[in-house]
Formats: sequence, structure tokens, C-alpha cells
Amino acid sequence: MAERVCRWVSEELVAAYGRAALMVDDDNPVAIGVYERIGYRRRRLLASHVAT
Repeated sequence: MAERVCRWVSEELVAAYGRAALMVDDDNPVAIGVYERIGYRRRRLLASHVAT
């Protein structure tokens, strides 16, 4: 069910705006699998950094 919803939302966003993107944590392999099956490609980036 989650895959169908993500696919539909992604298709609607691409139809309306020409592209879609999302962020997912590396330690969420289930979500990563869903997103890759519906066509997303992974691009690693640093979203935040805590200075110590």
C-alpha cells in the first residue's frame, strides 16, 4: 500500500512540477527499497551537521 501511495504522489508531483525529490535516512532500508522500485535514484548529501 505504501508503495502505491508513494508512486501516485510522485507521479502527480512530476506531472505538476516536472520533477520530485525526497530525503530518507540511510538506516531505513525498507523505505529506500520502495523509493528505488518506483524510480528514485539515490544522491548522497549532507543534510545537517552538528558542530562539536
